[in-house]
Amino acid sequence: MCFLLLIYLLLSGNVADVFTEDADCQVYNHLYVCLENSSFLHSVAFEDVNAVQTIEDIELHLENLGIVNIARNAFIEVSNSSALYVRDNRLSSIDRHYFDALDQLTYLDLKNNTITNVEDGAFVSLCNLETLLLDYNNISDLRPGVWKGLSELHELYITNNRLTLRRNMFKGLRQLETLVLDSNDIAEIPIGAFNGLSHIDLLYLSRNKISILHPDVFRGLSEINELDLGRNRLRTIPANVFRNMKSLNSLWLNGNQLTVLKSDTFQGLDNLLFLFLNNNDLRYVDMAAFVRMRNVTVDPGFKVRGSLVDDFGKVHGQYQCNSVAYQIPYDCTEIDS
Repeated sequence: MCFLLLIYLLLSGNVADVFTEDADCQVYNHLYVCLENSSFLHSVAFEDVNAVQTIEDIELHLENLGIVNIARNAFIEVSNSSALYVRDNRLSSIDRHYFDALDQLTYLDLKNNTITNVEDGAFVSLCNLETLLLDYNNISDLRPGVWKGLSELHELYITNNRLTLRRNMFKGLRQLETLVLDSNDIAEIPIGAFNGLSHIDLLYLSRNKISILHPDVFRGLSEINELDLGRNRLRTIPANVFRNMKSLNSLWLNGNQLTVLKSDTFQGLDNLLFLFLNNNDLRYVDMAAFVRMRNVTVDPGFKVRGSLVDDFGKVHGQYQCNSVAYQIPYDCTEIDS
């Protein structure tokens, strides 16, 4: 197999750059993959160069190879690739030189490694990258310099890490539309954590440990359509926290510890279509909280005098409620004024 690779490299004129006698080279997913010491990715080349000449979207699959480190220019022979999958390996750091040759890349999957550090400028050459997956790693901090060069990034997934949010953490990702931060043990969202993300459409923060929301924490997210705060530790929702989210149509608050919904809890959410409140401990509900949301569907809903409320414009006043069971509507009784 190495003999075949050597012939290819002789023809390409890059033997010194791509081949080393210490590397173990094999065909993997239609690629010549050379690893030194079974873990250092030295080079990648196409098994059949002619076969990929007419392919518009070229994917590189390097999953589950035990890769710990990547050589400079390892991808020089596959620089026209559009997607790279390096998931299920053993990378602990993403160094600045790893992806230098891959300026055509639009999709990068780094899931399920052991990444703890991402160097500033690690993605600086990936000017066309649209989707980045960093799920299931050990990342606790990401500096704004990490995002240098990612001017076209639209989707960022960082679930199941150890992330601590900081002010301006994602600044520079001006085109970002989807940010997924589920399952990070996040306890606090500092004001300004989402600065610069004016085009965010989907923001997912479920399965964290968030207990408090500052009224200005979502300032600037005027284009957001979906916000998932489910399965956190929220006890209250401050007035006006959603006031600038005129485009929001779906809000998840399920699986928290909410006990009270006041008249101004959902102020600004006039266009909300779906509101998930199941698996909370609601005791006091002011039905005025829903009066401006003309088309909202509330899950699991509220029962008043034995009937499910289907038009909040017809229900007024404050109610004492209790939860019978998960996904069963809250049973509410009006409080005498």
